[in-house]
Amino acid sequence: MKLLVTPNGYRVACYAVALDQFPVDFFADPDGGWTYEGLAEAAGFALEDGVAIGVLSRDHFGHPEGSAIVTLNAESRPYVAVVECPIAYTCADANAIALATRDRDCG
Repeated sequence: MKLLVTPNGYRVACYAVALDQFPVDFFADPDGGWTYEGLAEAAGFALEDGVAIGVLSRDHFGHPEGSAIVTLNAESRPYVAVVECPIAYTCADANAIALATRDRDCG
């Protein structure tokens, strides 16, 4: 197993095990802010290698439900990366930012 954190904030755990060791849903999208290219790169793959991206359907091996599962479309290479993506959020408007800042500063 290999663990790392990418410059984009992805927490990556790479496992040399078969995909059937993970509860994965390939019809769902991972939680957080991500791109297909970013997930493939974090896992150490190029998209043209035949990357498949799915989602952990429940907490597993200490990784939260919704984490990305990145693997190759090849049974001959049992390698799975679990990528925990940073949460993507923005404030709705400038007024919300001002209120949040005021509340934080006024305690």
